[in-house]
Amino acid sequence: MRKFKLFKDRDFIEDKDGYMFCVVGYVHPPDRVLAYLKYVPSRKKTIWYRESVGFRRILKYYSSVAVLDSMRLLSKTKPNYIYYDNCFNIKFIGVPKSEIRKHYIPEGKLKEIIDKPSRDPLEQDLVELVNYLSEISDINLKYFGISGSILLNIHNPKYSDIDLMVYGRDNSFKLLGIIDQAVNEGMISLPGKRMLETWSYEVSKHHPLTPKEAMRLYVERKTRLIFKGKRVFSLHPARLDNEILENYGDKIYVPVCLAKIKGTVKDASDSLFLPATYIVDDVEIIEGSFEGEIYEVTTFEGLYSALLKECEEFIAYGKVEKAIETRTGKTYYRLVVGSAEAKGKDYIKPIRWLKGG
Repeated sequence: MRKFKLFKDRDFIEDKDGYMFCVVGYVHPPDRVLAYLKYVPSRKKTIWYRESVGFRRILKYYSSVAVLDSMRLLSKTKPNYIYYDNCFNIKFIGVPKSEIRKHYIPEGKLKEIIDKPSRDPLEQDLVELVNYLSEISDINLKYFGISGSILLNIHNPKYSDIDLMVYGRDNSFKLLGIIDQAVNEGMISLPGKRMLETWSYEVSKHHPLTPKEAMRLYVERKTRLIFKGKRVFSLHPARLDNEILENYGDKIYVPVCLAKIKGTVKDASDSLFLPATYIVDDVEIIEGSFEGEIYEVTTFEGLYSALLKECEEFIAYGKVEKAIETRTGKTYYRLVVGSAEAKGKDYIKPIRWLKGG
């Protein structure tokens, strides 16, 4: 059972006017929740609905540029939600806690669906999927959750995907480690060639990846898959309560410049979560100029989580930040992927992609 009013990555919150926001990360100011706008109530016909209320999807695809677009829309209707955060030194969406009508918790929703006497076809597939994954991985059902439209109860059984949450670092590594077994057993499959090409093309339109690179990313990460040959699902690792080690105000992040770097991954144990972090070594600055050494690469773009392995060489482009620990005064530098400053041009790529390996 999670701590009271703890907001985690991919939770959802609904404000008093029915606007639905997806929570970003685990570190939030005392009076706000950092999140991006995903759905708003709509009078027009839509595939997302709850009883007689329809919802329009604002975020059409996942990228920092799309989030900025949603911020511009929100600034017209709820300008008080857009604010400048003095710890992260960014302008972002911070939903005032006083405006929150409901907090949607993925673990609780999954349990509710499992306990239901009757389910629609999508909910039934979800229950079968999570039971299967729990059985072959030996991960207790209490460590799974459901996000996205199913969490909000606005899903469409014909069109909606399954956004499956798994909580805990060890559980997440264990689950991703048995995906090949599940594929061999035939219950889970990689997308077919045509679907994979479509997904890869869409990713390449919104991110600085070629369709070939995007295809390699999908095949290697194995976090977007097909269940029983028909239902698309995604795996989203998230932190347990005791794995949230940073509190708001513990660090201040100061923007420095944009840079392109080359380096080696030293520690990838926090690469599954969002934001995903790689501790890096042997960093070479290819573009950009600043005094300091890059200690970590952090991505808010989910595409690049769980991509690099330890001891793997990579190339990355993004915003350099100086991190200042407020209690000790200790400082270090990090490269951030998924910032507004990079304007959608930032990325992380394994060197082997560029070598054709």
